[in-house]
Amino acid sequence: MQETHIRSSSKSIIWRIVGIFILGIVTYVYTRRWVHTGLITFIHHAVFLLVFYIHERIWLNIKWGSLLQRSIFKMFTYETLCGNIILGIITYAVTGNARQMTAITLTYIGIKHLVYVWNEFIWDKIKWHKVEDF
Repeated sequence: MQETHIRSSSKSIIWRIVGIFILGIVTYVYTRRWVHTGLITFIHHAVFLLVFYIHERIWLNIKWGSLLQRSIFKMFTYETLCGNIILGIITYAVTGNARQMTAITLTYIGIKHLVYVWNEFIWDKIKWHKVEDF
């Protein structure tokens, strides 16, 4: 089955909502500053709305391995590679603090690793806007 653009867009938006809550909480815990929390969360999720959509569309063409193997590798490429690099840059640019950048990035990415695989399994069960391959 193939995903439609509507499905990929929906997954992206829902994933952003989950991420906004997680990143907002994590950032506030480490900075205790609402301005930093708001800026980091807004910039990160604005950038990743597009990154997630592109990532999903690329992974539609990758068919190897089981669902679990693909989910783990998707999570690694998205959360570990893209997430650490981009969030680290944004966090450091806003806070100017390497210690906060490291704490926020590692905590957020660690939580998202766990939630990402769970998210993939849920979306695999939802058949909404999937079309049959011919």
